[in-house]
Amino acid sequence: MQLCDIMNRSASCTLIGVYSLFWIFSFVQSKTPDVHVTCTYSKDCLLPCSFTPSDDEVFIQWFQQDELIYSSQEDSDEAGDDGISLLTDQVSTGKVFLQLKDSSIKSRGRYKCLVNTTKTVEESFVIVKVEASISRISIEDSSAGSVQCSSHGVYPAPVVTWSTEPHTENLKPVTRMSADPDGLYSVESTLKKLNQSSSLTYTCSITPKYNSPTWRASLLQTEIAGKVGQDLTIPCIAPKNLRNFNLTWTFRKKGKTKDILTYNSQTHVIVNHWDEDAEVELDKAQMGDGSLYLDDLEQSKHSGKYTCIFSGPKVKYTVQTSVNIGSTQAVAQTGKSKSNLWVLAVVVAALALLGVLYYMYRKYRSKN
Repeated sequence: MQLCDIMNRSASCTLIGVYSLFWIFSFVQSKTPDVHVTCTYSKDCLLPCSFTPSDDEVFIQWFQQDELIYSSQEDSDEAGDDGISLLTDQVSTGKVFLQLKDSSIKSRGRYKCLVNTTKTVEESFVIVKVEASISRISIEDSSAGSVQCSSHGVYPAPVVTWSTEPHTENLKPVTRMSADPDGLYSVESTLKKLNQSSSLTYTCSITPKYNSPTWRASLLQTEIAGKVGQDLTIPCIAPKNLRNFNLTWTFRKKGKTKDILTYNSQTHVIVNHWDEDAEVELDKAQMGDGSLYLDDLEQSKHSGKYTCIFSGPKVKYTVQTSVNIGSTQAVAQTGKSKSNLWVLAVVVAALALLGVLYYMYRKYRSKN
């Protein structure tokens, strides 16, 4: 009412009110929530666009960062050279999809869908993220007294954390990330071993930036001794609650690695390359006990490094065991040698004592 009094024009007041209502209505209509879509790297991705169904001819345009990338007047439903096409199977229900073929890092950004009919103009927005998920994680011992964890072909850059069992505070890993020409990251994180003599389990966790699950890799290093001609059990127990896993045993000596056996928990099939020398009990393996049993040990044949790997969905657990086979005959000979040395030492000491007594006796007689 005060605005009308100032302007002294009732018609202008009415016109302002109409425009105000129209502006408010338009503002509310434009506040349609953005749609968020996460595309998988190198896979096709669909961007939705919803509008009011109409019997009139529909004209559709798509923009990426305000740049026109598709127009229904110029393009067909088939993908163009840029791998962009429009799926119009549901246009009668007020839905269309923009298909991005082989999504890449360049597919990220804010997209606008503009729909024109003879009566209305509607727009909606889609926020696109692109993710190259973790497909593989590895953990290994380095010659520099450290443990290294790595993964490749990841986007965006993930977060890497370390832990130990038993728990240790103040871990200080060094993590490096580098991008390839396509923008995908390679991750390498190195943690110096805290105590060479203790049996710590080192666990590396790589967490994607978006809501994909975390991948974990663990490494435990131990030593065990055996004797020639006897049997030996090399323990390896799967992490708790690990399901649908593969078990792999390998043997490394003088720079050469040989496969021992593999086991699949889903098929319960064991493939054993060391039938006469090693085995895993099937019943225990089904429960997650992948311990390896060696028969009739030989020093030259069985001494070396044994590696047990449990690999499951987003989990890799590695146990490396250095096995030293000692000869029982050598032990006996060593014991006999030590015994002979002891006897010799006693004889030498007795002779030395007799010599001293004889010297004192001669000296006493010379005085008398």
